[in-house]
Amino acid sequence: MTQPALLSGKRIAVLGSASGLGLAVARALDAAGAEVHGIDQERGFEGVAAFYRADLSDPEAIAATAHALPEGLDGLALFPALPGGGPRDVLAHGLLAPRLLTVSLAPRLGHGAAIVLRGAPVTGHWAEYLPETRAAMALRHDGLERFVAHWGLGLDPARTPRSVGWALAGFAMAQRWAWAGQGVRINALSPASPDGRLPPEIVAATGQEAAAGTHHAASAALFLLSDLSRGLTGAVLAADGGLSAQTMCRLDGL
Repeated sequence: MTQPALLSGKRIAVLGSASGLGLAVARALDAAGAEVHGIDQERGFEGVAAFYRADLSDPEAIAATAHALPEGLDGLALFPALPGGGPRDVLAHGLLAPRLLTVSLAPRLGHGAAIVLRGAPVTGHWAEYLPETRAAMALRHDGLERFVAHWGLGLDPARTPRSVGWALAGFAMAQRWAWAGQGVRINALSPASPDGRLPPEIVAATGQEAAAGTHHAASAALFLLSDLSRGLTGAVLAADGGLSAQTMCRLDGL
């Protein structure tokens, strides 16, 4: 259950508020007393006090949305739904849109504000994938085609959400003190899947419904956006039902 007063008086923007994990986060924030400003490509008004429609593949549209949002927001939650197209679209919506909105809005956030990005669960040793992660962290819209070709994402499109999540987790770590002068902190939340749903092995091990993962991830986002997490910045919080722990135990023989 959410605490109605936990986010009372706070204004928080949610990228991806119309569906998936973003919608679950918007609902949780609204229930906790926040004034939610939703941003998405498709219209969706549930759980939001204001809604901004934007083409998440268009950097100019993202910049215009950042300009339209009010000054002094208390938080920014970035959980856009990943499109069903190829790797290029997933990278544009899932990685570039959240990063651009963060960079555009962070200097205008209120003192003590929190930023939460969506990471991805551990599916292999982080160090082995650092070259790809570094390249993704530096990716721009004009380099999307080259990136997809160079890293072979067209041959293995299912890998793209992980590339997106690990790059955003790396971005959160790298920017840990970027806006410390404003008291702004930035963290990443890693759900079991982009929409938070638990995979079959976790469902079998825990007895939970797959959809419970979305609810738990949204609750974790609420924590990271609240004053309870004021001491955290540059952290990556796994809210994946133990999926990352399972993988690391298997890889490291723990």
